[in-house]
Amino acid sequence: MEAMGFILDLILLFLTLALSLVLYPIWIDFVYKFQLGEVSRVHKQKIGIPTMGGFVFVITVSLVTFLFNQSRTQTLLPLFVATIAGLLGLLEDLAKVYTKSGLPTFVAKHFGWLFGFQKDTEAKVSDVSKSPWLFFKEISRIVGSGGGTGIETYKKFLIQGFMAGFVSYWTYFKLGWDFIWFPLLGNVHIGLLYPIVIFVFFIIVLNAVAFTDGIDGLAGGLALIAFLAFWVISRSLGYNSLASFCATFVGALLPFLYFNVYPARVMMGNVGSHVLGAVLVILAVVLHREIPFLLIGLVFLVDGITSPLQQFSVKLTRKRLFRMAPIHHHFEKKGWPESKVTLRFWLFGAMFAFAGVFLALL
Repeated sequence: MEAMGFILDLILLFLTLALSLVLYPIWIDFVYKFQLGEVSRVHKQKIGIPTMGGFVFVITVSLVTFLFNQSRTQTLLPLFVATIAGLLGLLEDLAKVYTKSGLPTFVAKHFGWLFGFQKDTEAKVSDVSKSPWLFFKEISRIVGSGGGTGIETYKKFLIQGFMAGFVSYWTYFKLGWDFIWFPLLGNVHIGLLYPIVIFVFFIIVLNAVAFTDGIDGLAGGLALIAFLAFWVISRSLGYNSLASFCATFVGALLPFLYFNVYPARVMMGNVGSHVLGAVLVILAVVLHREIPFLLIGLVFLVDGITSPLQQFSVKLTRKRLFRMAPIHHHFEKKGWPESKVTLRFWLFGAMFAFAGVFLALL
């Protein structure tokens, strides 16, 4: 029975792999044709490389899961959250691309408030509420994964907060979960703290994955390793539909990495990084393995936290902690080739993923 489940996983893996291999050349030609190029503040040579490469693996995974792996208790929530996260990422990617060339008049007129083309009417806000609002905007700018173009960071945080709130509400009030699983201890009930923990967990991981998507192959390779780890955990714990879901992601990410490793022909974009971050969080939550995820996703978390740490340090002490943040750029500034940074981060990701799987099965 276990062997049959693994065979089904592999069939879905090969299906998404084949679909992605067919679709990626078509998609790359499309984004090249319409000049939907990357906007980079770090690598000038990457400016203009097609972005939104994550759109293909999102579509293939969603299609295969919807047709062959629907499960109300296991895959429905990840699919729904991934769709919302993907729409946010796609919106931001489009905003970045069209900001560079100028939005059409209609869009700028009717949706300019979302992309930051119209200034907030701060004068209409009372003095009592103005300072907290400005404080929220500044904190969002410091800790968020905004790149200076597209949707303003505080607006992204509001949308991310909505998604995190939905996940917290659904798991606590609808599913009745109020516990965190700890190795060797089992389920520890934390009551009303549970939705707060899940809310913060979702926001942190979503932005950490987005920060890590800064050099060729880095985020995609680390995500592939994480999905392999969750595939093993899901199958071992009897979450068969989730195991197949993880396998479809592995199959879809392999062709993406073929075109994304150095030198990249296509970049992931926020449509990909947001979906990867959201799905990894949901997998950890549904499997009740949030603690092991701290190891499985440790490279994401460490790389992601270095950017706000850098900004806070500059704000408070006028000193930099790193030559450049996130920390993968720090190593580039030290003279490491981009491919060397990626490969070493992958190796650390693999080592911690093995440790996370071990922890998850205790």
